[in-house]
Amino acid sequence: MARLAPEGVVLVPSEVDVEIERGRDRYPAIPAVSSVEWAKIVVLDDEKVWTMPDVKAQLGGGPDEHLGECAVIACAHHRRLVALIDERAAIAQAERLGVPVRDTLSIVVQAYKDLFDRDRARAAKVVDDLLDPDMKLPMDSGESLFVWAYEQGLLP
Repeated sequence: MARLAPEGVVLVPSEVDVEIERGRDRYPAIPAVSSVEWAKIVVLDDEKVWTMPDVKAQLGGGPDEHLGECAVIACAHHRRLVALIDERAAIAQAERLGVPVRDTLSIVVQAYKDLFDRDRARAAKVVDDLLDPDMKLPMDSGESLFVWAYEQGLLP
């Protein structure tokens, strides 16, 4: 991941770190953000006060719903970074604020091309691993990644 991240580091808002830690209760193979060299936990200040409530109001939901997406959008917006978001409604909010967005599958396709030496099995395994903890993706198996990527124009 570090080789795909701008300047080798992914900033993870503390709200997202909390969500990851909750997920680790059910899926202990997911590494803690603090245990990987390529990620850094950040605490939002002004971003949280101004942008997070605006995005949350647009996304709606319960009091604890969409907090990670809101934090990612706020962090990227105020720090002029790229947001990594998969939820379509959150992507629309990021675009509304002019925040560039990447989604998980585009990162997997980039890894397939740039890191995995176009090893289809390795990229498919990444997607299968993402699907294992019930991540919502527009496919039901890693092998489907390649059809999806061609349809999206991510592969020639």
